[in-house]
Amino acid sequence: MAISLAHLRAIDALARTGQFSRAAQDLGVSQPTISTQVSAFESLSSVRIFIRDGHVIRPAPGAQSILGKIRLALASIDEIERAITDPEQVMAGRVSLGFSAHRLIMPILTTFVARYPNMHINTRGGPSLELAEAVVKGELDLAFISQAKPDPRLLNRELRRCRIVVYGPKGHSALQSGQIGIKDLAGQKLVLWNRLSATRCLIETMACNAGITLSTVMEVGTHDVAYAAAASGIGLSIAIEGELPEDSAVDMAILADPLSDIGHYLVTLPESGHHAAVNGFLDICEALESP
Repeated sequence: MAISLAHLRAIDALARTGQFSRAAQDLGVSQPTISTQVSAFESLSSVRIFIRDGHVIRPAPGAQSILGKIRLALASIDEIERAITDPEQVMAGRVSLGFSAHRLIMPILTTFVARYPNMHINTRGGPSLELAEAVVKGELDLAFISQAKPDPRLLNRELRRCRIVVYGPKGHSALQSGQIGIKDLAGQKLVLWNRLSATRCLIETMACNAGITLSTVMEVGTHDVAYAAAASGIGLSIAIEGELPEDSAVDMAILADPLSDIGHYLVTLPESGHHAAVNGFLDICEALESP
């Protein structure tokens, strides 16, 4: 028995929905059909694809790479179908996009939506390292993330270099000069993103190199919570320049250190570089960078 397109669609639908009934509804087929297709694929695979926990189905850890390749294959097939039936509809599919700093990507996203109004975009915010893993697993088509250096697993397009800013409540004494050193953070209470944040990883590396220990009093998962906590005086927080607007609630200072800049990148799987939607984003990034 050879792997068929029906097998791939059933596996992808079950991985996305987590239930046979929902996968069947998603594809417009019967539940027994999904069960048959999934069982047939699993019988051909030497790698375990799903873990069954009652009525909930979840991908097995070792199957993430296979599931990512399936998703890429289906995206390519859908694009081929649109290209041969109606070339004008090539940019009328779906694209999934992750971002760690929405303010930095908004000009790119605005241009993309205006240029390709028939493309449906699913977005997902989160810390950079989490989003990079989602791209590797095929859960996202591309992501805009901050990282100290390019990820060798991915196609990386650096969009800009960003300085790191430290911010806190209006009038905080450590922020009044407009600059702050990494050693000045010793003894300060800090509100930091979780450890999947590339910016936090860079700050902690800088602190280690400087021989100081950071005092993290709160870990957060969103910019809104970090901002609210810093503005209310719980602790100083960090961001990359451009992530936060200057306003009357907080003061900001540039982290003055030769190693304190970080790259903001568009990343995708190397195999995804030929997809129409990914190319659309790459073209816009290049155009916006041109003088």
